[in-house]
Amino acid sequence: MCYEALVEGDTERPLAALLRGELWPAVRNGLGAAALVVAVALVAPATPGPWTVAGAASGALVLGTVLHQAVLAVGVAALRLRANANRSATS
Repeated sequence: MCYEALVEGDTERPLAALLRGELWPAVRNGLGAAALVVAVALVAPATPGPWTVAGAASGALVLGTVLHQAVLAVGVAALRLRANANRSATS
């Protein structure tokens, strides 16, 4: 939905509503990042301790989720700025 909202210019809804609608896809992105961290840790020649892997996976989950939401927020802001600039230019 994030990509579709940005491509179709669906920026009329409040940012909070867009972010709320993207929460689970953002968490899925974070889970994917965490799974990659765990997979790399398991195949690494010198496997780090379980607490290190858990901490890195937790960090990847949070960072992946926040990054997804941040990209959406920046994209919506850019589209709104462009729409405002176009309205000003045509007025």
